[in-house]
Amino acid sequence: MDELLLPVGEGSGESSPAKKGKTEPAAPPRSSRTAVIVASLIGLGIFFGTYFGASLTLQQTICVCVIYLAMTSMACFNVASDLAMFTASVILLATEVITRDEFLQGFGNSSVVCVGLLLVVAKGVEETGALERLVKFCLGKPKNRVAAQLVMMVPVLLISAFLSNTACVAMMIPIIQSWSDSINQSRSQLLLPLSYVSMMGGCLSLIGSSNNLVAYEKAKDYDPDINIGMFDVAKAGVPMTICGIVYMVCSSKYLLPSGVDEGGGASNSEAGGARDQRYSMCFWVQKAKSGRPNDVYGLSPSQVVFDRPGLSFVRRHYLEGDDGVDLMPDAPFSEGELLVFKGTAGRLAQLQKTPGLVLATKEIEKLSFARVKHKADNKLSKRRHRRIIEAVIDVNSPLVGKTIKEVAFRQSYNAVVVARRPGITFSTTPRQGPTKQRSVSSCGGAGERNSLANRLQEEGLEMNPNSNSDGYVNLSFSDCDCNTSWGAVKFCAGDSLLLVASSSFVKQYSNSRFFALVTELSNSKPPRNDTPKDLLRVWVTWGMLAMIIGVSAYDDSRLLEMCVITVTVQIYFQMMTLEEAWSAVKGGTLLTIASSFSLGNAIQSSGLADIIADEICLIAGPFGKIGLIAVVYFVTSLLSILVSNTAVVIFLFDPVAKAADKVGMDLLPFVFILMIGSSAAYATPISYQTNLMVFAPGGYTFMDYVRFGGPLQLVSWVSTTIVVYLIWGRD
Repeated sequence: MDELLLPVGEGSGESSPAKKGKTEPAAPPRSSRTAVIVASLIGLGIFFGTYFGASLTLQQTICVCVIYLAMTSMACFNVASDLAMFTASVILLATEVITRDEFLQGFGNSSVVCVGLLLVVAKGVEETGALERLVKFCLGKPKNRVAAQLVMMVPVLLISAFLSNTACVAMMIPIIQSWSDSINQSRSQLLLPLSYVSMMGGCLSLIGSSNNLVAYEKAKDYDPDINIGMFDVAKAGVPMTICGIVYMVCSSKYLLPSGVDEGGGASNSEAGGARDQRYSMCFWVQKAKSGRPNDVYGLSPSQVVFDRPGLSFVRRHYLEGDDGVDLMPDAPFSEGELLVFKGTAGRLAQLQKTPGLVLATKEIEKLSFARVKHKADNKLSKRRHRRIIEAVIDVNSPLVGKTIKEVAFRQSYNAVVVARRPGITFSTTPRQGPTKQRSVSSCGGAGERNSLANRLQEEGLEMNPNSNSDGYVNLSFSDCDCNTSWGAVKFCAGDSLLLVASSSFVKQYSNSRFFALVTELSNSKPPRNDTPKDLLRVWVTWGMLAMIIGVSAYDDSRLLEMCVITVTVQIYFQMMTLEEAWSAVKGGTLLTIASSFSLGNAIQSSGLADIIADEICLIAGPFGKIGLIAVVYFVTSLLSILVSNTAVVIFLFDPVAKAADKVGMDLLPFVFILMIGSSAAYATPISYQTNLMVFAPGGYTFMDYVRFGGPLQLVSWVSTTIVVYLIWGRD
């Protein structure tokens, strides 16, 4: 009886660096985006220079030039927004356009602190997996494109209304990719609407986006009597969102690509004969505990779609008595069944999060970090500290030519090898003597060896005809372990390994002679959804979110206190570590917002706000109140395509407030216009972070955003203008 021989890795050739788990989204063509932005900014500069140049004071001229240069550097030269805004603030302070107190105002502003705390809250919610459960519950199995888009939009709107839309989209992208494959729908029809709907969700509550909080803070500074409830912005946001959804559902079939060929991941080898960059990894099927989610156990292969770009389901095996048996193609998955996958490092790391699948090794539970010097690191053996690391063995590494057993890999490196891909050469040592362990799978007698070779070849694997075990691992059920079963396989220079280790492994070995490259795969934490504590954390998470929403809706001044309490509870309930909480605070975002207050103060104190307000009133005057609303929205949404949305709110707030006073209108509708207009950045991939995040996964081009997002910009403009005028403009 032949044992099933699982490939340790395939291909040969020169060593190549391991792919990083976190793939940055491909940027749109630089020439096309730069042409659009440069033309817009040059036109704006010429307009200001010719129209206002002769009437501006020295301080106003400095203010205009500094703001123009900041916008140009961000839009045309990819200067980070935090660097551009902070530099502009420093120049304004140095030229005495603003005072020291005005320079520091943003750094002590409560809205900036609230934005930072809400980012931490979102991180804690993400770590519990509570959002993933909600999303998977809502998605279901729609039968057509329209139904798929609508059911996808519901959870996205709910999540982005209260949490960071960037975090929402980052979580949703892999879910939507897998889900679209399972329902046979094009992901390019779903991912760009995902980005746009997440922006619209930010217009449904006061805490939906950072620019909402900044606009409210500026409004309270301008008029202390103004009061905006948690869902007041939804009076204008809901009609706009409905109109936007109707437009997207009706037009996406004609304006978005109907399919995307991502390539690279699903093929058996890289184009041009290059070495296959995929690993083979084994998982056990695990039975769900009572009340726990499970996406594999008890379901048939036709109900669970594993294959997707970058991941292939190779084989399944099950033990019955002393012999492994091949099951019927559509038999339901059973507990203890072994599933073999082949895919990229990032895809395999995501696969471990599937409820009902666990890595096929018991060695992980034996990891010990007792040797670590810092006492705080003694907890690294816990689930939440584990990561999947990709490492490439160095040419001069002491590991070369030795086996896992010979180097006592787990004991020496506090890491477990779960997958291996050969590098320069490949060498194995056949197992000596008969094994006493039971086979996972039977492929018939010795006479059927050719059948096994043919089956493996069909699946893109290779078998060395000169040996029964060269290039493969004899996987046995008493162990059935994807770590110990490789005890006889020798390491070679250039081999790529996937390891389960702590995040400190990267810092410890990144500059060592053992590994040429060490990278932590993004989103590689093990799932936390199978213990009573995990379920408790989910319920606590929903309870804390309800508390934030309820208390803030009753008294918005308590939002800061609620965020502080929630973050404290999340840390003490071990939803995230203190280090993870700090990493969730995006310093660049907060610095951009804080520095924007300095520029807003410069526009106000230099008198530039009055000049801009006069011009806005002059342009909108012939059209009355609705004309003023339309002009303010148009200018806001146009600028938000070019620069940070929070910066746009602060740039325009004082001029818009003065324009409202000049025509005798209340400030409140214009606050809502700034909130919604600054989030309406649909027309280019670089106008908002979520647009860029879906650019590569959706296979979009720059013009896809212009064709699909441009009309959506118009729909939002018209619908918001009409709704705001009907509710607040006729008084």
